[in-house]
Amino acid sequence: MWYAVQTITGNEEEAAKEIRKTVDADIYEECFLLKREAVWRIQGSCRVHVERLFPGYVFISTQHPKELYQQLKRVSSYTKILGKEEEEFYPVSPEEEEFLKELLNGDKEHTVRLSPVETDVQGNITACGMPLKKYLDQVVKKRIRLRYVVIRVHLFGRSREILMGIRLKGD
Repeated sequence: MWYAVQTITGNEEEAAKEIRKTVDADIYEECFLLKREAVWRIQGSCRVHVERLFPGYVFISTQHPKELYQQLKRVSSYTKILGKEEEEFYPVSPEEEEFLKELLNGDKEHTVRLSPVETDVQGNITACGMPLKKYLDQVVKKRIRLRYVVIRVHLFGRSREILMGIRLKGD
């Protein structure tokens, strides 16, 4: 199961490194950040870069949550574990984990890649590939020229808007 650890925004990489260094490797399977590809338009051309999907969060996959919780107390760079109540904390729900895995579309680097899209002359999306394909009906904002759309989903206990990068033919 996945667990979310909240840390100081901008220090996610350092927090993940400290977790990997401090927590016994047999307690968890993976410690990772969720990232996304995004597009910067610079002088008329598109440049792809990678940024954090959820700033301020590190994710850990484990089957030993109690042991993980005890060892995370030794990690100075995290502020709290999501869902923490006294001595227990809760995993990312199975539905939320499945949603996040669908966004990742099997990516080994935990990065949501650009979704290929086709548009009509009015800028409406007429066809798209993964990972956006399953969530096209949840698009609340689109900026085709800037190569992104925003979807609204219920995640981590509240409604959230998630920016997803897109690419057009010829990009």
